[in-house]
Amino acid sequence: MSDMDGWTRLATAPAVARRVRRAGDVTDAVGPRRFLHAGPPLGQDDLVGPMRGAVLGALVLEGEAGDLREAAELLDSGEVTLAPCHSAGAVGAMAGVVSPRMPVVEVEGADGKTAFAPLNEGLGEALRFGASGPRVLDRLRWMGEVLAPVLDDALAAVDGIDVAAAQAEGLRRGDECHNRNVASTAALVARLAPAVVRVAPDTETAAAVLEFLSGNPHSFLSFSMAAGKVIGDAAHAAGGAPGLVTAVCANGRRMGLRVTGVDGWITAPAPLGQPKLFSGFTAEDACPAMGDSFMTETIGLGAFALTAAPAISSFIGGTHEEAVALVGAMRQICRGTSERFLLPADGFAGTPVGIDVHLVCRTGIAPVLNNGFAHRDPGIGQVGAGLTRLPMRPFLAARDALAEDGR
Repeated sequence: MSDMDGWTRLATAPAVARRVRRAGDVTDAVGPRRFLHAGPPLGQDDLVGPMRGAVLGALVLEGEAGDLREAAELLDSGEVTLAPCHSAGAVGAMAGVVSPRMPVVEVEGADGKTAFAPLNEGLGEALRFGASGPRVLDRLRWMGEVLAPVLDDALAAVDGIDVAAAQAEGLRRGDECHNRNVASTAALVARLAPAVVRVAPDTETAAAVLEFLSGNPHSFLSFSMAAGKVIGDAAHAAGGAPGLVTAVCANGRRMGLRVTGVDGWITAPAPLGQPKLFSGFTAEDACPAMGDSFMTETIGLGAFALTAAPAISSFIGGTHEEAVALVGAMRQICRGTSERFLLPADGFAGTPVGIDVHLVCRTGIAPVLNNGFAHRDPGIGQVGAGLTRLPMRPFLAARDALAEDGR
């Protein structure tokens, strides 16, 4: 695939889940007091509440601190090193904090390149939303010690899972493979269940693994995100016509774009969006956009496939008519239409794919993403979900940078 341009790779590059292992066994980018985080680079003093909460929880999980108070002292002393997930070939949902013991799914893409994402913990009280209580850490320990090795053996037994094909099937079954993964998770469990039963050390472990996966409607999200990362990386490496967006991410302070033909991240203040809040919370409680899961939109899923998932309106708000209009608007800012990700409600038309900064600037239409929202304060967790329109500023900056280089 080395002779393909960026858009072609974005639209066609493979993504196959091969392994589930602890992060420390996948990359040397994590280690003692060295963790990854979501979004573009940021300083320790810029950590938003939920990201700080996730780092504190990770320090306790790794045995670097005995409790959250000790973890806070350690973090504030400057002895913890943080780097973006994207710099290590990874993506992390929401806070995206990755430490050595956390289980991750590794997806293989074009030319044997790989990317990984932490396994999804479930909704509500989770480390990625900044929660770090005993239940959260106990769950992560079980995921690393029990869930990961069983899933790793099960994936080997089925010779991997074609995630791109699973995403395409998910659209046919009512998912958009970002905020709605109900059908895709069910299909994942069905595919792995026989292998899990065969490779688990005992029936109770097999039952616990399958119960956890099937009980979490976002189990597939980690697979979808890692696929988005490995496909986006393949597109960026291929290059071609400059101005193609190959990554979108945020860290609660800044959002970032990665664009072909432009070095480094182009950033702007992280937007807040329009969260549909859980009962008891207000807009003031929500942290601005955070996470790497926007890789799904980058490859033509998520909000770019919103008409495939009418049931998601109950989670993020809006109507089917609004979803049709949104997808139609996204078509105006993309270089083409996917031939593998098809929308049944749109007469099986392909999803828009390949955000082009020139088209964004020419039309004045900024991309819309769907995402979850964490509480601004650490230790509380998720407060809602919704749609977020990105600011125009980074797209204008990317266009200007390309113009300066004569592109």
